[in-house]
Amino acid sequence: MRILTRQQHIDFEAAQTVPPQPGKRILNPTDLEALMKLVSFNPAHGAFVDSLDVRISSSFYSPILRTSLTLMPNITDLILITPRLRNRAVLRGVHLPQLQYFRTDLPHTLLVEFLTSHPTITELDLLDCSHETDVACPLGIVNLTGVKHLSGPGACVPLLAPAGLVQLSVQLTSTAVNASLSLQKITAPLFRLCTLVIDIRADDNGILASVARACPNVRKLKLIEKPCVKTRRSVVRRAWSDVHSWSRDLKKLVELEELLLRTSTSLVRKRADWSLELQMIIAWVGGGGRSGSAARARAHPALYHIGIWYDAGVRSGGCVTHWSKPSGVWERSVSIVNPPMDFAFI
Repeated sequence: MRILTRQQHIDFEAAQTVPPQPGKRILNPTDLEALMKLVSFNPAHGAFVDSLDVRISSSFYSPILRTSLTLMPNITDLILITPRLRNRAVLRGVHLPQLQYFRTDLPHTLLVEFLTSHPTITELDLLDCSHETDVACPLGIVNLTGVKHLSGPGACVPLLAPAGLVQLSVQLTSTAVNASLSLQKITAPLFRLCTLVIDIRADDNGILASVARACPNVRKLKLIEKPCVKTRRSVVRRAWSDVHSWSRDLKKLVELEELLLRTSTSLVRKRADWSLELQMIIAWVGGGGRSGSAARARAHPALYHIGIWYDAGVRSGGCVTHWSKPSGVWERSVSIVNPPMDFAFI
């Protein structure tokens, strides 16, 4: 028979009065310790939790997290953002048979065993890639065939992308990395991929051709421009500066329905001018308006929505414009000048 101390008895009584909650958010070590006590003294509460969001920026005693996780076996959604946690044993022995969504900034060397034992994960969001760029990602040995949505740094996620992937998000952690080169790491085309969100350098002129090779059937493409290193005299020439090549490469994506682009450059001479934006849209989908009506007639076969945030600053500003053709004719549906920093560009 287990004998409780006075404090344990108080914690036990308190745990019985807390109403069960399916979702928990932990922001500091004190909250984490309170959670461990709660699920330890009231197992029914731990079994009721299906979503856990841990975001602790300070150091803490990692066994408390491991113990808490083992007492919440029905978690389906797990977020672990713990930048100071580097204990290799933090997830050892943790098994969450219902886990479907996992987002973490833990180093990939700490995730091999955990991901291997959780084939139920369908959405994986990796925020860290601390291994050397010339060394293969340690997660390369993990079977991720069950993952349908994958997000993470360009240094490794293209290498991890399984054939059945439906959505892929690639972040460039360094401006020295070229998105086109990152996509070349995908060994076999992702024929089932529908949505691709990718950071690009301003001077990545081959991005659309690379997308077409790696994700030939993509339907929604979002390109987020990142600054590139340049000298005082250099002028960065964007891929869409050559309208004919841009339009040609867009047509290689025969299933593409939606294109979103965020860039710091000015796409038209007068911000938010309807006619100038329309000319640009028509040129993109129709071939750049070169001589001969045939070039203009061969419009993109599937593209029906284009959203552009141009003149975008690091924090906010610029102009957001959305164009679509609900009745076969391109129409502007949204025009916002100087959008706020938290504007949802989707």
